[in-house]
Amino acid sequence: MYGFDGSESGELEEESDSEKGAAAPKPQQEVNAQTHFPIFYHMVPSEALQYMGIVQLLLYFRWKWVGLITSDDDSGEYFLKTLEPMLSQNGICSAFTERAVDKLHELNVDAFIHTYLTKIPAFVLSTSNAVVVYGETTTIYYLANVMWATKLILLMNPEYKLSAGKVWITTAQIDFSFTIFQKIFNIEMFHGAISFTIHSEELLGFRAFLQDIRPFESKGNGFITTFWEQTFDCIIQNSAEQENARGTCTGEESLETLPSPFFEMSMTGHSYSIYNAVYVVAHVLQTLSSGRSNHRAMEHGDRQDILNLFHTFLRKISFNNSAGDEIMFNDHGEVIAGFDITNLITFSNNSYIRVKVGKLDPRALHGEELTIQEDIIEWHPQLIQVGK
Repeated sequence: MYGFDGSESGELEEESDSEKGAAAPKPQQEVNAQTHFPIFYHMVPSEALQYMGIVQLLLYFRWKWVGLITSDDDSGEYFLKTLEPMLSQNGICSAFTERAVDKLHELNVDAFIHTYLTKIPAFVLSTSNAVVVYGETTTIYYLANVMWATKLILLMNPEYKLSAGKVWITTAQIDFSFTIFQKIFNIEMFHGAISFTIHSEELLGFRAFLQDIRPFESKGNGFITTFWEQTFDCIIQNSAEQENARGTCTGEESLETLPSPFFEMSMTGHSYSIYNAVYVVAHVLQTLSSGRSNHRAMEHGDRQDILNLFHTFLRKISFNNSAGDEIMFNDHGEVIAGFDITNLITFSNNSYIRVKVGKLDPRALHGEELTIQEDIIEWHPQLIQVGK
C-alpha cells in the first residue's frame, strides 16, 4: 500500500509484511539501487546536500573550530560518521562531540542537576563560536534544559567561566518548537541561530484556514481537542452543566495569539512536504485514470502490474504546485529541491520569527550551491566575533 510517512523523513513508501521489523535503514541510494524501482520516494531534499551545505556554510564564515551535538542514537552516529571526514578534508576541526541525553524528560529536577554536576557538557565551556546541532526536537529540549541548569550552576559556582555567545547551526530535522511544559525556558538563548530548513512557500488560504479552526467544530478529531486543552490551558466540557466551569475553553481562543515556540502560523517545511506529497499522489492517480490503456490495467491487472504502472508515472512526474515550485524526482526517488537557510530572531515575549537569509540549491553550479545574505543576519549579542 502507498501512503505518506508522517515522520520527519517525509517519505512516500511501499510497505509490505516482509519489511516490518527490518534493521536500521540503509542510505537512500543504496536501497533504491537494489530494486528496479525506488522503494522510497523522499519528499524532502537529499541529506547529502545538507551535509555539503553545512561544510560550505562553515567555510563561508571561516569557522574552523566547531562543536558537534547529535542525538544519542543510530541516526546521530551516522551523521558523525558522514560529516566528520568531510570537515577534516576541508581543514575544519571538531572542538568537541556531545550526545544529547535522549530521555531527559524522565529525570526529575534533582536527578538532572546531579547528572549535570557530574559532567558539565563540553559545549558550555568550549571556546568554539559555532556549534552544529543534529537530531530532532528533543535535542533542542536537551539544550534548553542544559542552558537553564547552567544559570543555576553559575549561581552556586561563580568560579566557572563560560565562553561567549555561540552560533547554533541546526539541521532540517530540528524544529524550534516547545510544548506547554517548556514555557519556563527563555528562547532568547537561541537568538541568531542559523538553520537549514526544508524549502517552503506560503500557500494561498493556509493562514485563513488556521485562523478559522475551532475545537467545537472539529468533531471526531481527538487531536484538536487534546492540543487545544494543552495549549490554551483550559478544558473542553461536554455537558451543559459544566459550561461555566472555571478554566473552560470558550472555543474563541485563537491560534494566532500563541507565541511562535508553541505554534507557527506560517507553512513549515515539513507541512509543505506533506502538501506536495498529497498532490504527487493525486497527479499520478489522475494520470492513471485518464487513459484507456491505463484504466484497463487498473481494472484487470494484478497487484504487481498496477504497482509497476504507478511507479512508472511517479518516476516521470513533473508539475508546478500552487506556489509555483516545480515538483519532480531524481533517479534515486528524491524530490529535486533545496533547503532554505533561516536566521532565528527572538523577542522578549518568548516569541520568534524565522528570516530567510539564504538557500542551498541543488541545481546551481558545483561549489555555488550555497548563497547567503550576510548583511541581514542578526547574531547573538554576546557573540564576540562572527568568524570572517
